[in-house]
Amino acid sequence: MRFSAAFLSAIALAAASCSQAASLAVAKRQGVVPAHGLTVQPADGSTVTPGAAFPFEYENENYCESGYSPISVYLSTSPPTDADVSGGELVDGSFVYKFGDYLIANFGLPPMETPPPPTLTAPTLDVADDATLYLSVVETYRDCPGGVALEYGLETTTVLYE
Repeated sequence: MRFSAAFLSAIALAAASCSQAASLAVAKRQGVVPAHGLTVQPADGSTVTPGAAFPFEYENENYCESGYSPISVYLSTSPPTDADVSGGELVDGSFVYKFGDYLIANFGLPPMETPPPPTLTAPTLDVADDATLYLSVVETYRDCPGGVALEYGLETTTVLYE
């Protein structure tokens, strides 16, 4: 069976187009998704005092139903955007303080590594009194279906820094 060069070129072009479309579909699913957990404490608009502990409670989304959900917690002087999230972290320059990386156990599994603490201590920062700061949590969604390695949720709560 003989195929013309034009026919073979058309098949190759169609295959390349399908491959590119599949790559774009996967790329669109990676990164920050609209789903995110909820910072229960501190409540939006709460006051935090430098050097003082404040309550911290985060209800994770667990978007991909993983056994464990990694989170990272930050303070920023402006609200971070999806573009500020890279690899489950906020990029340098988008935050003024990082509280740490924690691991939430889901489905009654035993804690591993460092679970989120019930309180965080507000750092001493060089910002104006009564400044509005942004307490942000980046949640990493692992084990997502469809072969997507990782996706992220970004949740931000405002706090008043006194």
